[in-house]
Amino acid sequence: MTQAFYLLWALARGFGGATQTAMLGSMGRTRGPAEATWVSIAATVAGLAVLFSVRALRGDDPLLPAPFNQPLIFAGIAAVTGVSLALSMRGLDPYLAVTGLFGLAFLVSTGELVPRLGVALFLGASTAGTLMGRVAYDHIGAFGGAVHHVTPLRLGGLLFMMFGVVLVRLD
Repeated sequence: MTQAFYLLWALARGFGGATQTAMLGSMGRTRGPAEATWVSIAATVAGLAVLFSVRALRGDDPLLPAPFNQPLIFAGIAAVTGVSLALSMRGLDPYLAVTGLFGLAFLVSTGELVPRLGVALFLGASTAGTLMGRVAYDHIGAFGGAVHHVTPLRLGGLLFMMFGVVLVRLD
């Protein structure tokens, strides 16, 4: 794969971070910030446990010490956190349950992309993706957030951010 693909992946990962931030803000307004965090972490842990379970069932055991190298352990963790997530989501829009999956993608992609891009280029591209996502979400007031329309100054900020990524890449 080319570095351009990894840069696009980092940008998308940043956009996903913006999505998670907007969704956490929505839950935070409804329930409170700690409660929104709880829901997000429950989904992250459940998603990671499912990922490890599927990998282990395919014969790709997690490189963790016992008992965390067994699919049954992760299946149990997925079940417990899945129930916790379902109970915690009562009264919230169901789509908000995926908030933590953005966190999972954030963490896993960091482990995959940093060795390929380096920390500076990865963080620059990821931050640029986050900023693009936030500007887009602010413009439409996504997930019940305040509306902050796109202005020439905001677009200029995005361009400067992208220019910074190019400069880091050229090094």
